[in-house]
Amino acid sequence: MAAAFGVHFGSTSACLAVYKDGKTDVVANEAGDRVTPAIVAFTDHDKAVGLAAKQGIIRNAQNTVCNVKQTLGREFTDPAVQQITASSPVKIVEKDGKPAYEVEFQEKRATFTPVQIAELVYKNMREIAQSHGDGEIHDTVVTCPVDYNPQQRNALSQSAEAAGFHVLRVINEPTAAALAYDLGQKDIHEYCNVLVYRLGGTSCDCTVISVNCGMYRILANISRPDIGGSSFTDVLAEHFAGEFKRQWKSDVHENKRAVAKLKNAAENCKHVLSTMPTAQCSVESLHEGIDFQSSVSRARFESLVSSLLQQCLQPVEQVLTEAQLTKENIHKVIVCGGTTKIPALQRSLKDYFNEAEFLNSIVPDEVVALGAAKQAAILTGNEEESKLHEQENEVECLSKQILIKVLPSNSDQDKLQVLFPAFTPIPVRRQHVFDLSQEQTTFCVEIFEADDSINDRVLLGRVVMQEVPENGQITAVFHIRREGSLHVTCTEKTSGKLEDVLIEAQ
Repeated sequence: MAAAFGVHFGSTSACLAVYKDGKTDVVANEAGDRVTPAIVAFTDHDKAVGLAAKQGIIRNAQNTVCNVKQTLGREFTDPAVQQITASSPVKIVEKDGKPAYEVEFQEKRATFTPVQIAELVYKNMREIAQSHGDGEIHDTVVTCPVDYNPQQRNALSQSAEAAGFHVLRVINEPTAAALAYDLGQKDIHEYCNVLVYRLGGTSCDCTVISVNCGMYRILANISRPDIGGSSFTDVLAEHFAGEFKRQWKSDVHENKRAVAKLKNAAENCKHVLSTMPTAQCSVESLHEGIDFQSSVSRARFESLVSSLLQQCLQPVEQVLTEAQLTKENIHKVIVCGGTTKIPALQRSLKDYFNEAEFLNSIVPDEVVALGAAKQAAILTGNEEESKLHEQENEVECLSKQILIKVLPSNSDQDKLQVLFPAFTPIPVRRQHVFDLSQEQTTFCVEIFEADDSINDRVLLGRVVMQEVPENGQITAVFHIRREGSLHVTCTEKTSGKLEDVLIEAQ
């Protein structure tokens, strides 16, 4: 049986796992590391991906692209892209309405789209897959965040396909995490509520999944882009900056390269403190030719980040509220993402869910990739894995809520109404009846997509009916198909007049 692969492409790192001969494991890169930095650097001579790109980031920051996952599949005018553009050391410009990175490459200015950057990361993953000794074509499942819209999912899949992978499916990261632990897969009658807690390099996601008869349904999801591993690194770097200032009466903040050096050293210390009680920080010629050496204990580190640890529990409480559950209703907790290796964070989660089973036996930054590889094995018909999986194990759901607004107004009909809440399983159908007012001969219904805040809604389309009878009645049917397209049909009862529109999945 041919190997099946799973790829987790995160904001700061990527991981490749393989399922072969009944076993699932992570494939290490040429340096022996099981995760690879999702970083691409451009120089006068070549492109570098992974650790080589990360090592040169201090000297080549303006040509080193990080966190491309945050711009992938977005419009240039997206507020999130504008915020990234303002803080990015790499110049981000508009190209065909999309963001693009402008860099110095081979002694001239060049632009690369997020899809092209992601393709380079996936090519690096494919080279790792080839080193595993498999054939040219690799059946692969890739993962994405729950709140990725169709455009972002398509961009992710397009990048992987361009890199040479055969993408079988794009699945949600929490679903992959649950698959990694075989929840509902070995015992098809298992029922439980699972909280998947992911704390990566730049964001935090909390997801509640209902596992029932081998099927996964997402009940709620909360994403926090303001909390991540970089937040902990920044706190530790500031601690070291204060130490340096006390020792040498000099401020490293006066030099951007010195700050970058210190953050890199702080990140290494953070990783060490996940397994060791103390960590040494040593930076040659940090600032004004001065070498810096210091040490920090795990207890001191935990004291420094105590407020961050409290913030990390906030999305847990929010997602339980959104799912209309209490912590006692959660049966299992899965942790994933490299930052969840911090012992104090795991203790906080265990104390909060003191009655739940805590699943952390798999290395946190490998969980999602391993689950994706298991899904790939199922889809390729692997005999060991497919016996219990005659049907799909993930219930497809909407990532955002769908709202409607009826014009002209009639009483409360001019207000936005939630048609389909976020995480509604699809396919799904709804029917609404609207009564027209006296002398009203036109009818219009607008369809929007929105996150939690309806103020950031996006117009998907509208249905307009002209010359309808006064005091008429409109029956509107909204049908979201499995592939994500929305079919809207409006029929006037008296005349039988009909208008419809098909809004394709982007």
